[in-house]
Amino acid sequence: MPQNQAILDACRRAYTGFEKNDSSDLVALMSPEVVFHFPTSLPYGGTFRGRDGFTAFYKDLFDHYYEYFDYDAHAVLDAGTHVVVPVTARAKAKNGRTMENEHCLLFTVVDGLITEARLYADTAKGRDVIEGLQVFPSAAS
Repeated sequence: MPQNQAILDACRRAYTGFEKNDSSDLVALMSPEVVFHFPTSLPYGGTFRGRDGFTAFYKDLFDHYYEYFDYDAHAVLDAGTHVVVPVTARAKAKNGRTMENEHCLLFTVVDGLITEARLYADTAKGRDVIEGLQVFPSAAS
């Protein structure tokens, strides 16, 4: 069994099947001190700390900007110290606009826990789909 099997399985549940996404197992495999980096070119971007910060990021997305934001993984790749998850994202903003975008999530793994997460995305698409919506302060620290 690969060293990161639990994380690979949790990523598949979190990022496969669009509306079927369930990140509860993934969050449970995050270090209490996990650091999540999301591009600051979007109003909900920034650096989020801890499991609560990771969940606060998604709460902010759904409370203020999106009706749904779902993923479907192209692959879940074990790179030893990292897990790489290229995905297609589909979203519908609260203004009715929809988006399909390619993202890549990069997770750093230490002793079986995710210690850092970083999302790479075409942020111009994200910015364009929420154009005209009220901007709220980011939940980032």
